[in-house]
Amino acid sequence: MSEQPGAARAFTYQHDGLTLAYAVVGDGPQSILFVHGATATGEFEWADLAAALGSGYRCILPDLRGHGRSEFRPTATTGDAIRADLRYLIDHLDMGRPHIVGFSYGAEIALTLELDNPGTARSLVLISPGTGRPSDYRVPRLEYLHRTWPFALRRLHEATHGPEHWRDLVTALHEDSVSRPELSDDTLAGIACPILLMAGDRDEPTRQQQGRRFAQVNPRARFVEIAGAAHSAHQKCPDTVKGVIGDFLAEVDLERAGSHGAVN
Repeated sequence: MSEQPGAARAFTYQHDGLTLAYAVVGDGPQSILFVHGATATGEFEWADLAAALGSGYRCILPDLRGHGRSEFRPTATTGDAIRADLRYLIDHLDMGRPHIVGFSYGAEIALTLELDNPGTARSLVLISPGTGRPSDYRVPRLEYLHRTWPFALRRLHEATHGPEHWRDLVTALHEDSVSRPELSDDTLAGIACPILLMAGDRDEPTRQQQGRRFAQVNPRARFVEIAGAAHSAHQKCPDTVKGVIGDFLAEVDLERAGSHGAVN
């Protein structure tokens, strides 16, 4: 039986002593690296969007370490370890400069990956973006997160890690996220690749404000508000988000083709 269009193909790679998983959708000449949110998985977060874009791109959907099929080892620098995994995967799969799409915690990882390694991203697409924690930000208590965490996200890791593993992930990612100070205007303005920032009109006010501020200080950035969506705009309003992202990526690729004579 032939493979269905848009079907995800499962793979693994080795890095930092761990077996880490990813899926691939599509086989286009240019790669898109998708970075899922906290306690999601690559396919759970991005399968529909990747299927919509896969005819023109090679979409790479990793499970971040400790998520889904990827192994886990506690570390004091979770974000650093995840960024190192992704940097290795980019080289391992010869992605060159991929478009990088991230959601929520994954958007923060995508942004800091480009900041740590300028020139990594062909473009950044940040859904429900975050640029660090403002000094007056009210950090949610860990016990509150454990009590209210979505059940759909809790179950994604049971097969590999057991039914309570999601608590370890929430704890580790919460500590990593809240320890990240808000980025300065100068830092945001210095990012050279094209940037698309998206948030629902009912998303957290801090994320909306940070997205708008980013677009104000960086001439390569634009902010798009998605009507009728809260935190997960790509899941609440998939057709709208697919259209906005597809148009943005096509514009970036056309611009680069015109600047360099060929897509690279």
